[in-house]
Amino acid sequence: MAKFPSFQNVLNTTQRTILRFPLEFLISITGTILAIFLNEAEYDDPNKELYVKALMSSSLCLVLFLSASLFFIAAKKNNLLRYLTSIILGSLIFLFVFNFHEDITDIEIQQFIVLNIALHLLVSFAGFLPRAYNQDEFWEFNKQLFLRILTAGLYSIVLYAGLALAILAIDKLFHVEFYNHIYFHIFFIISGIFNTTFFLSGVPETNNEQVPLILNYPKGLKNFTQYVLLPLISLYLVILICYEAKILVTLSLPVGWVSYLVLVFAIFGILSFLLVHPIATEKANLWIRTFNRLFYFLLIPLLGLLFWAILYRINLYGFTHERYYVLLLSIWLTIVVAYFLIQKQPKIKFIPISMCLAALLSLVGPQSANSISKYSQLSRFEMYIEKGKKEKLAFEHEKALSSIVSFLQDNYGIEVMVPYAKTKLEALLKKDKFPSDQEIMNSLGFEYRYEYDRKNDLDTNFYYYLYENEDNQVTNIHGQDFLFTLSYNNTFKCDNCTSIDGKSYTIKSKKTDYGLDLQINQDIVPLKINDFVNANSNFRRNNHTNEKVIQKVDNPKYTITLTYVSANGNIVKGKKILTNCLIKVMVGIKK
Repeated sequence: MAKFPSFQNVLNTTQRTILRFPLEFLISITGTILAIFLNEAEYDDPNKELYVKALMSSSLCLVLFLSASLFFIAAKKNNLLRYLTSIILGSLIFLFVFNFHEDITDIEIQQFIVLNIALHLLVSFAGFLPRAYNQDEFWEFNKQLFLRILTAGLYSIVLYAGLALAILAIDKLFHVEFYNHIYFHIFFIISGIFNTTFFLSGVPETNNEQVPLILNYPKGLKNFTQYVLLPLISLYLVILICYEAKILVTLSLPVGWVSYLVLVFAIFGILSFLLVHPIATEKANLWIRTFNRLFYFLLIPLLGLLFWAILYRINLYGFTHERYYVLLLSIWLTIVVAYFLIQKQPKIKFIPISMCLAALLSLVGPQSANSISKYSQLSRFEMYIEKGKKEKLAFEHEKALSSIVSFLQDNYGIEVMVPYAKTKLEALLKKDKFPSDQEIMNSLGFEYRYEYDRKNDLDTNFYYYLYENEDNQVTNIHGQDFLFTLSYNNTFKCDNCTSIDGKSYTIKSKKTDYGLDLQINQDIVPLKINDFVNANSNFRRNNHTNEKVIQKVDNPKYTITLTYVSANGNIVKGKKILTNCLIKVMVGIKK
């Protein structure tokens, strides 16, 4: 009969886990509390930034502390040194994360993910650094670690589902009201504390003579790799080699996303061979070892395709963080392929160690993704600014410059561009501390071009949109009596809308050939919108701006001010044909 673990056994296991990994347990509790605080925080809570960054730092420190523990336990060093090292390194993690912007940018999220990956890779080999390396033990350790992650995840999901259903049942059957966020809080406690503790309790030791790591290869894993993964890898290998042959025959350039396809294929191929590595030397499985070596040889022409594709795009558009990491992974793959082809008895720990080092090198310093991407795009920005001083920029160059401005503005702010166009951008910053990409381009004397703009479309349509930050703003309507909004395609009708000096006013609109007829009681005022749109240069392709376009219409009885909110239409033989527009109308009654 199956024996259930006693409550005392569970307590003893938990106690041993906490004593073995005290810092990991404390940081998991800290992260859980922070997640609960963040969940309870209001949208405008001033501490929200603190909670987010502290939670991010805690999640990184958990993995870092585990790596340090595995290293010092394997080295059989003093625990005080282990805790001191963990706290110092953890403080650096906190400094790194708290250096992020208040509104964390996409690049900073990318840095967080890369550091997370690097620290997880560190866990895989940290326990083997201070001792003699054993290939089978290394593989077995990481197998147990991976299975423990899956088991902890399964237990946590089942436990959360059970508790959530129990609370729901009590709520519905006994009408017991629980506080609103109880489901979230239970999720945080289970995923933060239970899941972490359960996982840590099953982390094996890498240097324990009493409980040695003995290779135990699952037969199911062998069958899955042999009959599912390797055939799929072979299929994609054939497809990519055929595509490369097509490029060579037709002398065409590789499509941009082929870089990602080659990277994903190569990395998953290497991981697949790592899965069957322990049995590749058996006589019955020598074909796996042969196929493994052949795989690395076949990767060589694909690496050439990979470098061709990414270097071509870098040459055209410069470095961005994404292109940096594609190139970095390409270089890493080349090193891995060379290592496994040159070494007669390669060590599989080379893969996580080399990838971890590459990830860490990409985060800080002049060789980092941030530094190289910033320098590259600023150099291209300066080149186009200088070119624009000598001649009018072509459409393609304005589009490229627009993309650069958006990249620099989103990730570094307008300040990094000021030294290259000081007078123009300083004048803009005096008007608006947070200008849009379109306003930056306009202040530089260029037109903003969107990603999907096409040169042949430039003279076929126009679009104007007034971008206004209406927070804490008051509109001065001095000299006006009432304000309303008109749409070009929708008839406006309002009977007895307002009363001024005892007189009631009915307002209507009607579409005409020249624009709109505005009827105020029995008086009809022509609004010649079409002529005004054709004569005003603000109505052009993709003009998002905070510059108001105002049309004054005079009448013996009324003064009318039209403020255009948006307008769009087509251009036929140089004439703008309005499709739709939205206008704020202010009407003043002459005395």
